Amino acid sequence: MAAWIYFVLIAELIWAFTSLFDKIILSKGHIKNPFVFVVFNGLMNILLLFLLPFFDFEPLSTSNIFIALTAGLFLTFGVVFYYKAVQSEEISRVLMLWQFIPIFVLVMSFLFLGEILTKNHFVGFLFLLVAGLVVSYKKVNGKLKLSNAFYLMLGSTLFISVYYVMSKHIYGITSFWSAFMWLRVAAFSGIFVLLIPSIRKQFITTMKNMGSSIKGLLGFKMIIDFSAFIFLGYAILNGPVSLISALGSATAPILIFLITLFTSIYLPHLVKEKIDRKSILTKIAAIALIIIGIVFVNL
Repeated sequence: MAAWIYFVLIAELIWAFTSLFDKIILSKGHIKNPFVFVVFNGLMNILLLFLLPFFDFEPLSTSNIFIALTAGLFLTFGVVFYYKAVQSEEISRVLMLWQFIPIFVLVMSFLFLGEILTKNHFVGFLFLLVAGLVVSYKKVNGKLKLSNAFYLMLGSTLFISVYYVMSKHIYGITSFWSAFMWLRVAAFSGIFVLLIPSIRKQFITTMKNMGSSIKGLLGFKMIIDFSAFIFLGYAILNGPVSLISALGSATAPILIFLITLFTSIYLPHLVKEKIDRKSILTKIAAIALIIIGIVFVNL
C-alpha cells in the first residue's frame, strides 16, 4: 500500500476527533461565532515558530506566493462555512457531506489541469450527490426539506477543494517543509478578521468567559490539528490529489459515525445524536453510497 494512503488515514482519524471537539465547543456555546473560532485556527499556526530553527523558507515567485496566500484564504472561508454547518446539524451528517470535495476536485482538474471526465466519474458523482441528499433531507411541518447544513457544506467543500488543488501546486514547486510553512503562514490570515470591531469584541469576551478546561481542550485540538496538516501535506506531496480527496471523503464519515455512535451510547453528555433505527440505517445507507461513489470516481 502506498505510503500516502497511510498519511491520509492518519490525518482523517485526527480530524474525526477534532470534529467531535468542534461540535462540543460550538454546540455548548463555548464559542458562539464561527469567525471567532477561525481566529483560534489562525493562532494555531504560531506553532510554526518551533519549526523555524530546523527548516528554511525557500523563496517563491510573486505569483506562487499569491497562490499560497489565496489557498489559505479559501481554506479560511471553507472552515467558516463548516463551523456554521456544525452549529445546526449532527456532526456525523456534516462530515458525510465532505464527499462533495472529490466532485469539485475532479471538475477543477478537468477545467484547469486537462484531466478527462469519464462515464464512471459521472456515475460516481450521482452516487455522491444522492448520499448528500439522503443525510440532508428533513421533515419540516410534514414536508421534506434540505437542511441548511447541505448548502453550507456545498460552500465549504467548494472552497476547500480549491485549497487542495492550489496546495498540490505549491508542494510541487518547492521542498515539503517550505511548502508546508508557506501554506500555514497563508492560513494565519484567519486572525485578520480581528480587524472587524464586532468580532474582536466577541473574541475578547469569549477568552474571558471560557473555562480553563475548554481552553485546554482547544489548545490540544490546535496541536493535533496542526499535526494532521503535516500528514496531509506528505500525502499531497506524494499522491494524486483527486485520490487523496476521495479517500479522505470516504474515510471521514465512517470514522465520525463510529465515534458519535460510541459517545451517544456511553458519553451522551458530550455529544448525543439520534440513534434510533431509522437514523442509523439512513447514515449507513449514506456511507454505503459514498463508498460506491468514490469507487466509481476513481475507476
